[in-house]
Amino acid sequence: MSSVAQSWGSVIYKPKSVLLFVFISFIAHAIVVALAYQTGIFSNDDIDSIATKKISISLAVPTPITPPTPIKPPEPKPKKVTPKKIVTKAATAKKVSPKPKKVVKKKAPAATPKVTPKKVASPLPSPVKKPALFMSPQPTYQPKPKYPSVARRRGVEGSVIFDLSVANDGRVTRAIIIQSSGSSALDRSALKTIQTWRFPASKFNSLSTYKQKIEFRLNSY
Repeated sequence: MSSVAQSWGSVIYKPKSVLLFVFISFIAHAIVVALAYQTGIFSNDDIDSIATKKISISLAVPTPITPPTPIKPPEPKPKKVTPKKIVTKAATAKKVSPKPKKVVKKKAPAATPKVTPKKVASPLPSPVKKPALFMSPQPTYQPKPKYPSVARRRGVEGSVIFDLSVANDGRVTRAIIIQSSGSSALDRSALKTIQTWRFPASKFNSLSTYKQKIEFRLNSY
C-alpha cells in the first residue's frame, strides 16, 4: 500500500493521521472557544477580531516504484553425447580339416563247428491205464438205490452215470457224477448207494477208472 507524504513545516504526515489530527484539533479549539465564550473571557467582538490563519495542505503523490525485472539464468547448453563405437570382432572360423576315416576290414565269420546232436535216451513208457469201460468190471456187491418218495409221487425217472475209482481190494474210493438224471433227489440216492458197492479184488483196479450207470424206473421198483 503506497504512502502519501504530507509536508507541514519539517514533519511528514500520512493522509489518515493528518485528517485525524485536524479533526481533533478542530474539536479542541471549538471546545475551548465555547468555554471561553460562556465564562465571558471572550466576547463576540473578540472572536471577530481573531485573525484566522489559513492552513494549506498539499498532498505529494509519490512516484510509482517499478519492481526490478528478474534476471533469467542462462539455460544450460545440452551436452552432446558422442555414441561409442562398438567394434565387433568377427570370430574367424578355423578350418578344421576332416580326419580320414579308418577303414575297418570286416573279418570273415569263423566257421562254427558242427555239433552233432547227442542221442537222448527215450524215457521209459509210463504205464498205460486201461480205458474205462462202460459196464466193467461187474460189481460183486450191488445193492439197489432207494427210490425217493418225492420223485416217485411226481413220476420222475432218470439215469445217473458215475466215473469210479476202485481200490485193489475192490472198494469204491471215488465216485463223480458225469451225467445227472435231472433230479437232485435221484442223484443223491444213487451216489449214497454206489459208494457201498464192491468189486472183485485185483492189482489192476487202481490203474484204471470205470464208468457205472444207475437207472431209476418206476416199473422196476
